[in-house]
Amino acid sequence: MLRLSKRVEYGLIALQQLARSGDVLTAREIADENDISYDLVAKIMQDLKRDGMILSQQGVRGGYSLMLAPQQISVSRVIDALEEDSSITECTSESECCSREAVCTIKGPMHKLQEQVEQVLNSVTIAQLL
Repeated sequence: MLRLSKRVEYGLIALQQLARSGDVLTAREIADENDISYDLVAKIMQDLKRDGMILSQQGVRGGYSLMLAPQQISVSRVIDALEEDSSITECTSESECCSREAVCTIKGPMHKLQEQVEQVLNSVTIAQLL
């Protein structure tokens, strides 16, 4: 069964919390509120910032806030920012080459399935997760 990684799951939780609050939140606040490892949340927030989904503010009232509207952030974008590879099979990965590629009978259908999964993940946004 397909499953989102903990990094993606926690990234979605953090973005959802930022969208709900409409305010600046620290990684510590997000971690404590959701009983998640602070170190992991801090790393996730840096990746989301690097991708341009959130802003980082320094200082006494520093923390993170959304840079984009919740309806502009798709689950697919979060996955791409937090995971190296979101392929459902080896043969649908750009970086992998399957040893059975020459004789594989499901490569074509798996590429179609990958496209459909990507369409669904592109269509679901943080706004819909609120």
